[in-house]
Amino acid sequence: MYLILLLVVYAALGVFAVQNGGTHDFTFLGYSSALPMWVPAAIGTVATSVLLLLHMSHAGLGSRFREIGHGRTLDEHRDRIDELREQNSRLREELAAARGEVRGATAVAAPGRSPQQSLADSFRAMTDRVRNRTAAN
Repeated sequence: MYLILLLVVYAALGVFAVQNGGTHDFTFLGYSSALPMWVPAAIGTVATSVLLLLHMSHAGLGSRFREIGHGRTLDEHRDRIDELREQNSRLREELAAARGEVRGATAVAAPGRSPQQSLADSFRAMTDRVRNRTAAN
């Protein structure tokens, strides 16, 4: 971005220098000199370029300094994510095994019923369970 901006400024300075080839008397702190018209513009352009380059280098260094400590932190987070993924897969396997044992137990207890019938029966029996509930003191 800064490089493109500098190129645009230099192109504008070149156009200015070509179109203003005459000289002018400049006075500064009692000193007088006859300079081409584009010299003050070139001095301003150089000063602006130096400031932009200093800012660009400072912005680059600042971002690099901020990134220095992030690598170690990112590695710690990645390790923690890997641990959580392993734990999640282990828990899923344990859950699947527990569900398989429970399903096997219900199939043995009620061999003639389908899972849909047992679910419907449990909903029908829910009203009796709610009606017969007693408050624990």
